[in-house]
Amino acid sequence: MNQMEGNDGAMVDEDLDWKIVSAVAEEKGVEPLELDERLYDVVDLDAVKELFVGMPNRAALVEGHVTFTLAGCEVVVDQGWNVDVTAVPSPNVAAD
Repeated sequence: MNQMEGNDGAMVDEDLDWKIVSAVAEEKGVEPLELDERLYDVVDLDAVKELFVGMPNRAALVEGHVTFTLAGCEVVVDQGWNVDVTAVPSPNVAAD
């Protein structure tokens, strides 16, 4: 896995996009290209990266995490670009 050093000196994954898509696909038991939603239709990852990595010669702008839903899964990305994916249970549909 490719890594780069963030402005705070922490090592972060270079390819956050692929990390998220792969984790969601694994949680759903499908191939990444089989997901029914596109990552960039759900969240602006460039903004997330800038938020947590900051700008040149600056530390990360915030600490914490960003949460969003992709392909029926809750995705949490923290300031270290750690990704946690949990399947969101679909609501029970009553039979007619």
